Amino acid sequence: MYKSAISMVLIVTLSGLLQGCLGPAVVSAGIGAAMMAEDPRTAGVIVDDRIIVSKLSSRIRDKYPDKAKIHVTSYNRVVLLTGQVSEESIKDDLQLMVLETQSVRDFKDETTVREFSTFRDFTKDGAIKTQVVSLLTRSKDVRIVRVSTTVEAGTVYLMGLVTRDEGETAAQIAASVKNVSKVVKIFEYVD
Repeated sequence: MYKSAISMVLIVTLSGLLQGCLGPAVVSAGIGAAMMAEDPRTAGVIVDDRIIVSKLSSRIRDKYPDKAKIHVTSYNRVVLLTGQVSEESIKDDLQLMVLETQSVRDFKDETTVREFSTFRDFTKDGAIKTQVVSLLTRSKDVRIVRVSTTVEAGTVYLMGLVTRDEGETAAQIAASVKNVSKVVKIFEYVD
């Protein structure tokens, strides 16, 4: 599978070079296709995950523009909600929204009723996520395309389809990053 993905990237790269300015766009598409070849989800599930995130994010933003700051993640049709809401009743309504969303198999609600994160908190979480993803990408024991990383208030949420060893390694790597307060594994194990 690696050889076919690499061959595809090379063909796309060469054809992109022959087409002039289309090269970078075509190369990006080729790299994306190579990564999809490594993704354990089917193309249909990947599309479903994107649709789930888009629909839920839109519904939440439209219904609670000033009362909820929610991040929606979906991997293999399992939804993770993180962020803050202003009232407990909103938290309950979010759970109903997830259950009503087509294709969702399961969900984990990690939202909290509290004041919204500040820009500084958001920046700190972004820095943590960048470092965790960077370390996971460099790890020979974790296939990054199998892991989705979300960070909220210093807690790292890891989702994906992994072996137990990959999951443990990913959690250990995430826990080693400065300012990480907790690591939550929401993995589905393939072994």
